[in-house]
Amino acid sequence: MGFISKLFGGNKEDKALREAFEQIRRILEDEQLQLDMIHPTMKEMIESRPAYDKDPNGTGPFGYSETNPIPVNGPIGQLAYLSKLETTKGERILFHRIGAVNTIDVFEAVTFSGSEWFILFVDLYHPRRSRLAPDGFRFTQEVGQFSGFHKFCNDFPYDFVEMKQSESESGLSMAYIAISKVMESIQNKAYQRPLAHKAKLDLVKSRLTSVQTQ
Repeated sequence: MGFISKLFGGNKEDKALREAFEQIRRILEDEQLQLDMIHPTMKEMIESRPAYDKDPNGTGPFGYSETNPIPVNGPIGQLAYLSKLETTKGERILFHRIGAVNTIDVFEAVTFSGSEWFILFVDLYHPRRSRLAPDGFRFTQEVGQFSGFHKFCNDFPYDFVEMKQSESESGLSMAYIAISKVMESIQNKAYQRPLAHKAKLDLVKSRLTSVQTQ
């Protein structure tokens, strides 16, 4: 029951809590459920595409280029995959979607501590998530509660609390990390984009074919 303790901060054994835990676990881990949660037309399109860990015809660094994006299973799959990443130093990431280059979604990410910033490219039109991590990353052994959004955050990542609360309408808010995991860094204003990252971000933004503003 350790997973329940991490989610809810206790060891309650009642049926309702167990059912809530199971539903959250499935949202976080079940690739088919993640597909079932999206529009049937989009689901059909995704299921018709190839399933692989890495595009065999991809060029450039995996995950860091729109020509070699990370394949995942739809929008919820994006959340599930990116939320399982941690740096080789053991830090997980916060992230948000800044737009797309044609059909490839572009995410800005930062470690929980604010020490490292990234731009990642993700292709959501695949029936399953990649089992590979980009260079500099691995998959965390922690519970993969969501730590970012497939929406644009106007004050990323300082608006994490507000954005998490907005997910209550979608039924996903309980699948997110506890605010306490990042509150200290938010309060200490630890998230300051380095100049090199800002320059790269501006360059990527200039190449976006669609942009999210909210």
